[in-house]
Amino acid sequence: MRTSIVVRVATAIALMATILSGGCAKKVGGPAVRVESRVEGNLIEHTVQPGEDLAVIADDYYGDPGRAADIAAFNGLDPQASPAPGSVLKLRFDPDQWDQARRRAQALVPYNEGVDLLADDRLGEAQSRFRQALEIAPGLHSARYNLALVLLKRGKAEEALEHLDTLVAARPEAEDFAFARGNALFQTMRFQEAAAQFKALLDRDPANKRAAFGYARSLQEAGEVARAVAAWEAYLKLDPDSGWAESARRNLELLRHGS
Repeated sequence: MRTSIVVRVATAIALMATILSGGCAKKVGGPAVRVESRVEGNLIEHTVQPGEDLAVIADDYYGDPGRAADIAAFNGLDPQASPAPGSVLKLRFDPDQWDQARRRAQALVPYNEGVDLLADDRLGEAQSRFRQALEIAPGLHSARYNLALVLLKRGKAEEALEHLDTLVAARPEAEDFAFARGNALFQTMRFQEAAAQFKALLDRDPANKRAAFGYARSLQEAGEVARAVAAWEAYLKLDPDSGWAESARRNLELLRHGS
């Protein structure tokens, strides 16, 4: 009996790792992109890449997505619009910000290499590059996030969780950070805490399918049968047709029949 429980939990973790791994190589506010910069005086020229928005760029260089409005004003842009890929933005820094800005620009070199290596599934090398980026600029959240995702892929959930705790504390509003933290908690079999993390995401966005799946699966593994049944039913209202819906129906049947 004990062996079957271990196998069931291991299977659940493998399944969750698959559905929750969709956040690989992403930054706050958009998908991971290659960042190009040229340092000159107190300005950094940044070539906009596909998928970037001003908040992502502000977070990379200033460590604050809220500086997006400053970038827009300095470049004569609408702060609500996304800059065109291939366009060049000038980023201005005060003297007391300059050293940090240069470190961030330097850190983006190994970070970009890590993104490419991760895309090729060269996880050990990607991990090394993201660590190198963090050594140069510890506040580069995108590097810390992608490092955590690599660690999760490599089965090092406890180590990943340390980085994700740091990220969620720094950016509690960032959905990807919170979602990855729920994944790490699930993989370390801290199912009640994982359920709480996914529930917090659902409270902010009730239509979040990934969070709904994670919430139901975490409750199921925690032995919360009645709550898990209700959570799976809620998930199937959001997603009645996908392959993950089939998994949800199987789990629901198991819970209803006490198997």
